[in-house]
Amino acid sequence: MFASFVEQDEEVKEIFYQKIKEKMEKEKQKHLDKISEGFFGWLLEPIADIAYTWRRDSEKKQGNSGENSVSWALHFWLPSDALIVNDLVLEPMPDEFIQIDHLVLNSNGIFVLETKSWDGAFLGSKNKWRMRQGNKWVEVKSPTKQNERHVRLFKTWLEENLPEIFEKVKENIYPIVVFKRAKWVKAENCNMPVVIGGMEAVGEIKKIKGDNISEEQINKIIEAIKRAKPLDHEEWNKKHSKGKNNYQLFQGKNSSGKMYIRIKGTKEDAEKVADEYKNQNYTISDIRQDKKEKDVWFFYYSK
Repeated sequence: MFASFVEQDEEVKEIFYQKIKEKMEKEKQKHLDKISEGFFGWLLEPIADIAYTWRRDSEKKQGNSGENSVSWALHFWLPSDALIVNDLVLEPMPDEFIQIDHLVLNSNGIFVLETKSWDGAFLGSKNKWRMRQGNKWVEVKSPTKQNERHVRLFKTWLEENLPEIFEKVKENIYPIVVFKRAKWVKAENCNMPVVIGGMEAVGEIKKIKGDNISEEQINKIIEAIKRAKPLDHEEWNKKHSKGKNNYQLFQGKNSSGKMYIRIKGTKEDAEKVADEYKNQNYTISDIRQDKKEKDVWFFYYSK
């Protein structure tokens, strides 16, 4: 018997894709606005628009073949108790989306796979990656850092939707990066396994032993995934406001893409919230007072 595929609702995924598209359009416009502010920007703007759109479309098409081949390797070579969710889309926090290429669940753990269909030779050290171009090594977007973000936000989503299960399974969530078409890959001191091809990914998954997650827990996670929908931002903010502590908390992102937390209350309240984020291993900026609203404080945060 083979591992089973689980499908996320296609109509819901289309809604997610539309929201992601809207977010990308906003980011593209910011990108073009910066160019247009420069000298001869009016001339370069149409070219930049084409280049930006082409690069996004090219990245998307390039990934399809690799993701499919890895998916079938997982299906054929993992045991029958494994469940595979391909192309999973979630919104763990307002306007923070994740697209997980493959999520594998079995009794040993939960595995988050990021697939790259890049050609060439690659060298990774910690979260810094370079690609061989001629006689030079050129820095590229880090797949391990990207998957690290996926795992962090998947945990956020899991804690938000299934808090009782999250506490039991949070130590059994494992990231893997899979290169499909690369000729040569060397990864040193990376915080997750980096492999070539679906069979090596299967090998990494099989290395984890033990009945760490129950069938009931897996089924509840799968049901939550099937029910997952884009967030109602107003409801999310209400849920996460701290009215009972006499202050309110709001999350957002500024025009430069920096994530921030606003606290309506005292500076002591803001310091308390900042400490909570520090305890979750976020990097916190200085706490600042809003210039217009004297009872509002804010800080920026990042991983």
